[in-house]
Amino acid sequence: MSAVESTFETQKIPVLLFQSDGRRYGVRLSGVREVVEIENMEPIEGEADEYIGVMVLRKEPIPLVVVRAGSHDPETDLPMCIILQRGHAVIGLAVQKIIGIRNFDPAHPTKGLVATDQPQHAYLDDDGNLVQAVDPDRWFNAQSALPLISDQRAMKLVSEQEKVVERPRQRYMALTIRDHLYAVDSSLVERAIDEVETTPLPKRPGVKLDSVIEVSGTVMPVLRLSRGGFADQTIHIIVNYYGQKWSIATEKVLGIVVDESPVRPSDDDTQARVISHKGAFHEVIDVPALIALMVPDFHRSGDGRG
Repeated sequence: MSAVESTFETQKIPVLLFQSDGRRYGVRLSGVREVVEIENMEPIEGEADEYIGVMVLRKEPIPLVVVRAGSHDPETDLPMCIILQRGHAVIGLAVQKIIGIRNFDPAHPTKGLVATDQPQHAYLDDDGNLVQAVDPDRWFNAQSALPLISDQRAMKLVSEQEKVVERPRQRYMALTIRDHLYAVDSSLVERAIDEVETTPLPKRPGVKLDSVIEVSGTVMPVLRLSRGGFADQTIHIIVNYYGQKWSIATEKVLGIVVDESPVRPSDDDTQARVISHKGAFHEVIDVPALIALMVPDFHRSGDGRG
């Protein structure tokens, strides 16, 4: 192996993790265009093994596929869709849940993950658990097998859609924690501060909150997105949510960025899970979900925004 090949092998690869059929999977982020919720799906039954239907996204018909863990029927509760793109070809991967973006070493051949004769690869997470790697080429290479009826049904959905008005581009504050890119809705952010002393909190059962900060006489819980490296997280993003100020601890603020993903209709109120800016993907911080995770007994007040 050459020095160049050796260096390439050790490079971390950004991977979008998701759950389907009760299992964790990962698909390389370089092939992901966006993540959306599934709406207006026309099912396809008995036509192709992994094709389950077709949906229309901003007047674009997209065939939907699903990962099958074995010979049994796939999970039917698949609310999320990972839009995969290769050249001009687009496919939607229907999944149960988006887990997030992680950086892994390149996937390695592995046997016995699922009952199949197809080649299998897996990533190894920080806890030593295997995450099955999904290769979209298996769908792109077989896309010609998609039944013609899917195109007919898709065009029917397109014709039924009303003309949509595109929403303005969303702005986010971009930050990084342990080489992982995140973004938080800029409308929630009051400011970013550093060199603030954190006060540790006593541990409570079921509560992951470990510290608070005090700024101008206001005490704020510190929300964390990682399980370690706290000493390097010296910058605090102050957000106002549920009538209270919170701190999101981070290592570095990259600035305010504009989401460059395809523009969504103005009446689409769903929150983006992943945004794109200058070729890089940022995982969007779900602030209420993070609060609920770290402080399960927190009592909400107001409409969410300060």
